[in-house]
Amino acid sequence: METLKFWARPAVLAALWIAAASFTLSELTTVVPSLRPASSPVPRLGDAKQRTVRARAQSSNRAAVAP
Repeated sequence: METLKFWARPAVLAALWIAAASFTLSELTTVVPSLRPASSPVPRLGDAKQRTVRARAQSSNRAAVAP
């Protein structure tokens, strides 16, 4: 019984600390979306990559066509 009393308080404190840390981390994931303006659409990563590739292709084609 002494061992149970000896470990009960640290176990409860550790459980509360883990619960508070997980709640804090879950709340932090909502900070960035809440800071973005609601009116502008969120750019997708795939669209940005496609634009970059198209821009490079156009500039290389112009160099090949130009005298």
